Amino acid sequence: MVGRVADTGVLGAAGEMLPSGRAAQPRSRRVAMDIVAFGDVLGCFAGGLAGGAAVVWRGDTDVQWLQLIQVGLLTSLFCYLALRHFGFYHLDRIHKIAIKPHYVVAALGLAMLTMYGLGLPHGTRVDHARTWYGVWMLTSVAAIVANRYFARNVMTALTRQGAFKMRVALYGTGALAERITDTLLGPGQQIAFAGAFDDRAAPERSANIGPGACGGLDDLIALGRTGAIDQIIIALPQSADRRTADVARRLEQLPVSLHIVTHIAGDLVDAAAMHHVSALGNVGLLDIKTKPLADWGRYLKSVEDYVIASLALVVALPVMLVVAIAIKIDSPGPVLFRQRRHGLNRRVIEVLKFRSMTVTENGADVRQATRTDARVTKVGNFLRRSSLDELPQLINVLRGEMSLIGPRPHALVHDDHYGEMLERYANRHQVKPGMTGWAQVNGFRGPTETADKMADRVACDLVYIDRWSLWLDLKILALTVLVGFRHKNAV
Repeated sequence: MVGRVADTGVLGAAGEMLPSGRAAQPRSRRVAMDIVAFGDVLGCFAGGLAGGAAVVWRGDTDVQWLQLIQVGLLTSLFCYLALRHFGFYHLDRIHKIAIKPHYVVAALGLAMLTMYGLGLPHGTRVDHARTWYGVWMLTSVAAIVANRYFARNVMTALTRQGAFKMRVALYGTGALAERITDTLLGPGQQIAFAGAFDDRAAPERSANIGPGACGGLDDLIALGRTGAIDQIIIALPQSADRRTADVARRLEQLPVSLHIVTHIAGDLVDAAAMHHVSALGNVGLLDIKTKPLADWGRYLKSVEDYVIASLALVVALPVMLVVAIAIKIDSPGPVLFRQRRHGLNRRVIEVLKFRSMTVTENGADVRQATRTDARVTKVGNFLRRSSLDELPQLINVLRGEMSLIGPRPHALVHDDHYGEMLERYANRHQVKPGMTGWAQVNGFRGPTETADKMADRVACDLVYIDRWSLWLDLKILALTVLVGFRHKNAV
């Protein structure tokens, strides 16, 4: 059933599959527009420096460059805010970036007047201020217009290639879904329609809308786990509230933005910030969740992982060598223990650890270690309590299979076991698993003999996913170094 999605060709360039079996990710409109905005700010600031250089050329050798730089930065910020107010950074217009030189002049004029009104020192003599402002204005207008002209050409080319297309799937194939499909497939939407899905078999509820019904809920989840979907819209009639809630709970496990079509949402679009409501064309959407690590998040997370993991691996290499020698001396067997676990979207990865037990269980029967477990070796006991057995997972991070911070991965059999017991357990797989996480620094370490203990751990993991930020990651890293390696629950 899922294969029919690819056969329709609706996904286009945004849904192409990588050799690894994962779908290529579309470019972020937010990131692209932020880069354009940075170019505008840089153009304004460069104009200020050019004005200072012109004053020096005219013979003013007393230019206060530090003051000039401070004023230039502040004015550039005001210019950016003015351009944003004029709608120059609207994400829906990325395929046709506005140039409008007269608006650029107006934004720069407002910025300079604001700066002048604050009474900040110019950094130049009063008799040369006119030269400074004149050169600044001319140079900045030229730089910003040139930046936006170049950005328009680049963004237009990328848009034609489908680089910014949001990949949207629909659950539901009734009359309401048909209305949504018409909007999705309408001109200028920059949307790659990933297909309509529904489990209802009645002919009148499975009409061929758009590319046709591509399968049921399980097929939609399977497609979502390939990374081929950015957004899912549940379009069921108002009378199907209970079914809508059940479907939403199942789809929460996917790393996508999730929305529900609602007649109420259309009336609340203006109050979206309060009610978490958005719109697609003239269709109101109730926002259930947003895609984790979207826009700048995925880039910041990747840089954080690769930079810190690389440095940590270099520092840890002598310690890892000593640990490897101690393991070989202490007991027979391999130095490294490899165990299959679920990563992002439940993709199976092979997690590396220093061997701390006399057994290397990696099948359908994996028994968690306990505090007095006879299978744990003498060296292994120290490694587990100090968490040094986790150091080889730095290699997993550099492979892109894990992250420094995230939900801890569990053995496949434990994932299946707790996935059946806990409704939201599968939601942990929306991000890469981590070497440490919010649950671990909050004391949820060691064996999980009861469902309640695992539920507490999962709750922490989901809080982390919902509230992720670079600062939260750095906080968790610091707490891990301070208290995480020697926690009372570690076994």
